[in-house]
Amino acid sequence: MRADLDGMNTLIRHAHRSRHPLDFGKLPNVDRVDFTLGPDPEGNVRFLDSQEHRKGPECRISIGLAGWSDRDFIGKLYPRGARPNEFLKYQARAFPTNELNSTYYGVDRQRIRRWASAVPTTFRFCPKLPKAITHDLELRGVDSSMEHFTEALREFGGTLGCVWGVLPPGFGPDRLGDLDRFLRRWAPHMSLAFELRHAAWFSQRGALDRAIDVLAEHGAIPILTDVAGRRDVLHMRLAGRTTMVRFVGNGLHPSDLTRLDAWAQRLARWAERGLDHAWFFLHQPRDPLAVDLASYLSKRMAERIGLELLPNLPPPGQTLPPDGPVQHEMF
Repeated sequence: MRADLDGMNTLIRHAHRSRHPLDFGKLPNVDRVDFTLGPDPEGNVRFLDSQEHRKGPECRISIGLAGWSDRDFIGKLYPRGARPNEFLKYQARAFPTNELNSTYYGVDRQRIRRWASAVPTTFRFCPKLPKAITHDLELRGVDSSMEHFTEALREFGGTLGCVWGVLPPGFGPDRLGDLDRFLRRWAPHMSLAFELRHAAWFSQRGALDRAIDVLAEHGAIPILTDVAGRRDVLHMRLAGRTTMVRFVGNGLHPSDLTRLDAWAQRLARWAERGLDHAWFFLHQPRDPLAVDLASYLSKRMAERIGLELLPNLPPPGQTLPPDGPVQHEMF
């Protein structure tokens, strides 16, 4: 892992950049950031403890990355000689899901069809809502755009997971009605998750409670984003028995691992209390470094819930074989 840290400058210079943005909440130095996870909000009890308690292994925890196209995965996860058109195939052998950010810029049905054909039936794509819907139209008057998007999503077939979106910085509590109307129209057709960013959601009394109520009413998920510079967006609220976590690491800073220790503990506790499913997406300044985090989190979760989450992930220093195993049917 030390070698990865030493090689960060080389990675950044020579590898092409992924298209997904990581600037939100980014700080130049995280040495003094308090990364402590907040306590469970009282409101979570109605979603977890309202159901019969179950043991952790019955909870699905889907660990995924945020991209597959970075060439620096070669030699770290992908085998030497892997071609770009094989990158997704190899990543899907080791991981059960991917946070698909590229759909933010637009959708292409033929491309989606190719993606879906490259992965096993157990794999799930979690595509991001397009910018035209969340940021340009801000969820208003989006029926035509959503119909086009929904048609494209059908190409995923059974590999479609949860569709997620980031609400723009100016989308505050006064716009809750727009979110409610959007969910009322589209939540029946797909699993949806939203990340709230306007500071007033977290500072205005009762605003987050009302948002959680709306999300819960429509079976939608409030995203928990663990990022250094905006600790308020890590509100730890649930709106049902599924959650989505976007974990933004800091180049394998020592805090990355201690934060994952805390997440392993929290997820195990939620699983014991009735959580059904957690999507857990790992970000790093360079995508390949997230493989180290995935390996670490998988081991910590195995210790706590007795389930190997990434059985095909090769040990550090090894890659997937060119004709490696197909992703196990884990659930």
